[in-house]
Amino acid sequence: MERELEQGIGFGDCFRITFGMSRRRLILLVCCWSLVASDLWACSVPVFRYALERWAPDTYNVFVFHEGPLSEDQQGLVDRLNSNGSSASQDSNLSLTRIDVSKTAEPEALALWEAQGTENLPWMMVSFPWKRFAADSVWSGPFTESAVERLLDSPVRREVARRLLRGDSAVWVLLECGDSEKDKKALERLNSRLNHLESRLELPVLNPEDIEEGLITIDEDQLKIAFSSLRLSREDPKETFFVRNLLGSEDDLAGFDEPIAFPIFGRGRVLYGLIGEGIASDVIDEASLFLTGACSCEVKEQNPGVDLLMSVDWDRLITTQYEIDRELPPLAGFVGMNERASMTAPEGNVEASGPDGVTPDLTDKFPVSSSPTSSQEKDGLEPVLLNTVLICSVVGLGALGAGIVLLRRRPRVD
Repeated sequence: MERELEQGIGFGDCFRITFGMSRRRLILLVCCWSLVASDLWACSVPVFRYALERWAPDTYNVFVFHEGPLSEDQQGLVDRLNSNGSSASQDSNLSLTRIDVSKTAEPEALALWEAQGTENLPWMMVSFPWKRFAADSVWSGPFTESAVERLLDSPVRREVARRLLRGDSAVWVLLECGDSEKDKKALERLNSRLNHLESRLELPVLNPEDIEEGLITIDEDQLKIAFSSLRLSREDPKETFFVRNLLGSEDDLAGFDEPIAFPIFGRGRVLYGLIGEGIASDVIDEASLFLTGACSCEVKEQNPGVDLLMSVDWDRLITTQYEIDRELPPLAGFVGMNERASMTAPEGNVEASGPDGVTPDLTDKFPVSSSPTSSQEKDGLEPVLLNTVLICSVVGLGALGAGIVLLRRRPRVD
């Protein structure tokens, strides 16, 4: 919903990646430490499935700068952005703030407008959740109907969402650099390794207690390991915002003239970018092992990744029966977007890999049963708890040491 400037500035925490190619293993090492330090949050559901069912995407900040009243058409665009979550056809993780530059006296708002370096009004700017009033935006430009369309939806994002809802463990988006030979070789390396991993990786065994607690809404035999890839051109006009969103997910990606592979999982969360020759078997293995392993830390903020801006009613599509393979519902209210588009791979810049999976029935759920509780304390409860804490601490330190050794050995899936 629309946010008033007077309500204050809200900053979200985000795990940022800033340490070069070795940062991939550093991320997973930090995860291992988080898992050991937070045994109370552990669960056996695979990361990709837990993220799809439980992790709500972070909210992007959308600013509309204007001077005086908006025209009827412009107000209609504001209403469209401000109707976030009001219908099944649009459920974007964004928050709208209108700033009338002729009236506001807020220093942050004025500084943000001055940083745009333009006199063109009305103007729209989109910032990451953790950079509410930062000048380095995801995207900025004239506030027009086409700009709002590209912000809210695009063919590749829709295809990513369709595959994740279908049950893919991760969708790898290869952002092409424009050099056909480099792009071809990068895609071949990626697809070859993903196909290999699909046949070799195994899912964790679900803990019956996690099933009873409702931590997963589908039957265990419906879980699968499935990876696919999509090609994304940097020059595709329909994907302008999505390209900027991916490149802005880490501080230094925009400066590379190389193909970049992004594993996307959950509700549109990108793990990190693999650049050029870094699209290699060992790094692909590490990302895939993390995504298909048990979600030992249920707190999203303690896991690596950045949420992308997507217009998908995740809760409805995950928990109700829906023909995912047919299509996602189109955005309504925009010229040129009322016709229903096929949800096969978008024309031109999308290429799929990996075997086609059978669409899981997302409505099947395990019944949630509550554990019986006793009205009386059991004798000797405190010593038992103390012993349990000591044992968990010893096991946790052992697991951390083993994790460090394994990461140093650059684990591979043969």
